[in-house]
Amino acid sequence: MLKDIFIDITNNKKEWLKSKKGNEFEDRFETSLKRYGFNRRAKEDIDNILSSIKKNILDKKSDSLIDNTYALEDRSMEHCFVCQPYGSQEFPDFLIFASKKIIPIEIKYSSGKSSKPMWNSNLPKANAIYIFGSYKLSDVTFFLGRDVLSMEERIELIGFFENNAKRLEEEFRKEMRNKLNNTNYKFDRGFDVYIRIAYEQNKNINKEANIDYFSHKDRIKCEENVIEFCESL
Repeated sequence: MLKDIFIDITNNKKEWLKSKKGNEFEDRFETSLKRYGFNRRAKEDIDNILSSIKKNILDKKSDSLIDNTYALEDRSMEHCFVCQPYGSQEFPDFLIFASKKIIPIEIKYSSGKSSKPMWNSNLPKANAIYIFGSYKLSDVTFFLGRDVLSMEERIELIGFFENNAKRLEEEFRKEMRNKLNNTNYKFDRGFDVYIRIAYEQNKNINKEANIDYFSHKDRIKCEENVIEFCESL
């Protein structure tokens, strides 16, 4: 069962943390999936399925799991997984096809001393499981996206880029267009601005925030929630 992998991570941290790099940790996770009865499927073999669920899997606002209706017609789509279904730089790292649900799993692994994951243009998705480890801090934890970011906060963060960023870009461009008659403002090389979508965890909004995933007071509860979640599948 999927929960057994997370129990193993909890009980055998030293073994899991022998991985120095993220790709080594991913290989270890894949080996564990196979050990606990999950078969690897090639992306090419189920490309039509991956394409049909891609929008829902990547939806930052989604908080529901996708039903594994494919297993009803094809038993090989039960207890299997796909590695990097949408590419090596895209979410998720693993897509698990359990008997009834499809679960995205993302691994965030630091070879240094980071105590929080890097999110870049993504936010923790409510319906996904995340594994975060730090090689030099010798620790690893796991959590559901919904346990570290509420839907209300999620909508606000997404809304900043949807509602404000483009407006700021256009206001700047309009201001520069109005200056084109000035000899110092030609922009004849086409330089422009764009606001890149990026999220990070810091204390700019809440000075009392604990951004350390290993020392956070809710760490154990988050890990228990993952195991209970997997059990419910």
